[in-house]
Amino acid sequence: MTWRNRNLYLIGLPGAGKSAIGRELAELLRRQKYAFVDLDVEIEKLAGQSISEIFSSQGEQYFRELETNALLKVAAPIESRQIIATGGGIVQSPLNRSIIRGSGIPVWVDVTVREAAKNVLNDILQGKDRPLFRANSPEELQERLRQLLDERRKYYEQATLHFVTRSIRGDERTPKELASELLTALDEMSLAVALKPRHRALVAHSALGDYPILVGNGIAIRELAHFARDKEVSQIIVVTDRNVERHHWEEFHSKLSKDVRPTAKISKITIEPGEEYKNLETLQKTLQGFNNIAISRKSSIVVAFGGGVVTDITALAANLYHRGIPLVHIPTTLLALVDASIGGKTGIDYLGGKNLIGTFYPPCQVLVDPIYLKTLPRDTLRSGLAEVFKYALIGNKLMWVDLSKRTRRLIRGVDTIYEEVIYNSIVEKLRYVEADEFETKSGIRELLNFGHTFGHALESATEFAQFLHGEAVCYGMRAAVWLSKELGYITDDDWTQIELTLGMLVSSKNDKAVNIDLERVFAEFKRDKKGKNRVILLRSIGEAFTTEISEHDAHRTIVHMLNLI
Repeated sequence: MTWRNRNLYLIGLPGAGKSAIGRELAELLRRQKYAFVDLDVEIEKLAGQSISEIFSSQGEQYFRELETNALLKVAAPIESRQIIATGGGIVQSPLNRSIIRGSGIPVWVDVTVREAAKNVLNDILQGKDRPLFRANSPEELQERLRQLLDERRKYYEQATLHFVTRSIRGDERTPKELASELLTALDEMSLAVALKPRHRALVAHSALGDYPILVGNGIAIRELAHFARDKEVSQIIVVTDRNVERHHWEEFHSKLSKDVRPTAKISKITIEPGEEYKNLETLQKTLQGFNNIAISRKSSIVVAFGGGVVTDITALAANLYHRGIPLVHIPTTLLALVDASIGGKTGIDYLGGKNLIGTFYPPCQVLVDPIYLKTLPRDTLRSGLAEVFKYALIGNKLMWVDLSKRTRRLIRGVDTIYEEVIYNSIVEKLRYVEADEFETKSGIRELLNFGHTFGHALESATEFAQFLHGEAVCYGMRAAVWLSKELGYITDDDWTQIELTLGMLVSSKNDKAVNIDLERVFAEFKRDKKGKNRVILLRSIGEAFTTEISEHDAHRTIVHMLNLI
């Protein structure tokens, strides 16, 4: 696979000549439409200050945060072709290294400490910002750079291409000559190295700790291994269910074993699949498994490898055991990819109520790998699409227009842009989660419950055994949209359009409604934890709001919902 359609990230010590070589390389690749980006310039644009001013007024930690934000911005465009000169310390952040791996090819521009010190000193004499080195004498500068190389070498060595700039003969070459040599080295690398799958990175901002969400086909095991190596863990405990175990465990375990440290032990806890097992008994079994394995906060990580039931229960168990074990989500269903694994909620069903026991516990990382959708049953895929369409209906009309045009292809699982659909859905969810992480503000994160109040009542009334979660939510959304029309908030045309689209996400008339007790559903609706008769309705496609409805309207809406089944 060629490197010529990917970003090139030049990493290495300060003074390695990354910017000078990068500019010349971009000129050589001008016909391939490569552009040069100096990340320090992008940081200054974000901050509205020079690098020196950032360090003097806010400190290095603030600079590092800006550096990651600038990197995310540069890496975000799909199919971009950029040559990016980075700062020497960018590789010290695991998130930065992941962003670089996912969106391009890291190239270590390797110079001697002596050459780097000479270049840094020249920069300082010419007035260029070098805030980390201004107070150093030439001797101190070399020693400081030597220390930095010792600290960072293990990260530089992870680069796909190691480009040594020093000549065997000892002669100095110009940046243009070095750029030409680097171009040759890149072509030779393409013949010898199998480039890894791409991924894109998002950062979920949480009061309990920010965490990255990485999205890309075929990236889960690779990125989990990187995470485990960075943490130097001795135990990886994977919680999964029997369906995922049957389809994926053998390959997952085999590849992960090859990629992690030889001393890392991989253990597995298997639970039963299905919402009916999202209960206290399964939670206790998971905690007992943790205890049997003797996991610890310092040397272990827990991996939730499965759908929404697995991610919810595993996260709750990880939160409770030893007051918190580091957690990684690898969701395997569409519903979990776009919803359950994002936002930090944990929970189990209890006393017939949906998620009555739960906490907020953000993972350390979410690895969103659409490759696992290939073995997903069609009805489970439809179930997950309900959450995707939910995001569009409550807050993004353009997303709704796009999704409604490709509904049939999405249902069949043949749409080539599933990864993009998933990515956009996560972006939408993060808007609500970050604005109201702990659901303390009325009508913000609460909007994500569109369709859930009626859907949860349907699930609870049937003992969580008759409907998939997304299927129940889809019926709940159709009910809420119908009530929005009945109360005069949306037009008949909008209702018809939504009903026809959402109707494709669930099977046509079946026998599921035969034994459903209307009054039981109504009773479960009234005991919903969000409040008495509180629901989310639509004012239009892309605009939702919260309100309280009368018992009469609730009752007739539930009648309508049951008639849909």
